[in-house]
Amino acid sequence: MMRVLIVEDEPKVLSFISQALESSGMTVDKVSAVSEVKLITKTLSFDVIVLDRLLHGEDSLEALSEIRRNNPLAKILVLSALSEVDEKVRGLTEGADDYLGKPFHVAELVARIRVLAKRSDSPAKTSQLSYADLLMDLNSQKVMRGNCKIDLTAKEFRLLSLLLRNPGRVYSRSDLLDQVWDLNHFPESNVVEVTVASLRSKVDKGFTPLIQSRRGAGYWLGEP
Repeated sequence: MMRVLIVEDEPKVLSFISQALESSGMTVDKVSAVSEVKLITKTLSFDVIVLDRLLHGEDSLEALSEIRRNNPLAKILVLSALSEVDEKVRGLTEGADDYLGKPFHVAELVARIRVLAKRSDSPAKTSQLSYADLLMDLNSQKVMRGNCKIDLTAKEFRLLSLLLRNPGRVYSRSDLLDQVWDLNHFPESNVVEVTVASLRSKVDKGFTPLIQSRRGAGYWLGEP
């Protein structure tokens, strides 16, 4: 059975969401503060975490990296009244898997949770991916280029793992939005370009460039 953690500080909203998810056959845990979600994710594993953006005045995006370390396989859906495109892009860039603005329809929330739960970033046969002198361990989420350790954000890690699984395959901007961000609902964002630029600065700086691109075609992993 799917296990979902709801992090929400408005009691009525918390009750409304939990009842909807439980009636859909999900097991639901509930907390209402950033400190509580940090604590519970250290001891319990979840399929999906529904995380309200502002909790008692605290921006939960600041805790995303710690939550991800505690529950690396959980998918995180951010809920927020801050629903402008720039805010959504920030949330997804910071590491959320999905971002839903308030107010929302509960049927859409349930559908998004089910889609997220079906997605898997874990490999079927191996825990390591490599190309040339670039190595990624999917279990520990460590990335090495030669003897250098590379620290990546959650989205940079997901993007690089996709490219590493299929070196030489060209992924269009639309492909990456679908497979890394699920951003079909606001394709005008420049989050792909921003993330690729950041990833290049970390992976290719001082080495032979491996992250290639061609205007109008897309991005791929390979030697020039």
